[in-house]
Amino acid sequence: MTKIIELVWAFAQIGITAFGGGLSTLSLIEYQLVTKNGWLDAVGFGKLIAVSQMTPGPIAVNAATFAGYSEAGLAGSAAATFAIVATPLLALSAVLLILRQVNPEGSKRFKLMLRPIVAGLLTLSIVSPFMITWNNGVTAVALLASGIALVRFCRFFKEYPVAMLAIFGILGAIFMR
Repeated sequence: MTKIIELVWAFAQIGITAFGGGLSTLSLIEYQLVTKNGWLDAVGFGKLIAVSQMTPGPIAVNAATFAGYSEAGLAGSAAATFAIVATPLLALSAVLLILRQVNPEGSKRFKLMLRPIVAGLLTLSIVSPFMITWNNGVTAVALLASGIALVRFCRFFKEYPVAMLAIFGILGAIFMR
C-alpha cells in the first residue's frame, strides 16, 4: 500500500507542476522516477519515454501507467494514472474559479507570467534526451540546430513539415545509432 501512496504522491507532483504539454514534463518525470525515487535508471527512463511516445495518448499519462504497473501492478498503474490526470484537473478548476473573479487584465497578466515557466520546462525537456545520448550529443545538437534553421528560413519546410520529419528521421537513424 505504501508503494501506491508513493506513486500517487510522485505523479500528483508531476501533474500539478507540469505546464506546457507532454515534452515539458519529461524533466519532472525523470526527476521523480530516476533521481528521487530510484524506480528507473537512465536507460530504463529512455525506454519508458520511447514506449510512452509509441503508444497512443499523452506522454505523462503513458509514463504514469507504465511506471505504476512496473512498481505496483494493476493497482499502481490505476493509481498513478489517476493522480497525474486528476491533480491538474482539480488545480485548473480552482484557478478557473479564481480567474472568473479577477478582471480580464489580471487574467491576462497571469497567463503572461506562465510563459517563462513553460519555456523553462521545455528547455529542461531538451536536456534530458541529450544526457541519455551523450555520446551522440554533438550530432544531436547539429541536427537540432539545422532543423530549427530549416524551419525558420526554408519556406518548403514551413509548408511541408512532414517532409522535414521524414528527412530528419532518416538522418537520426543514420547518425544516432
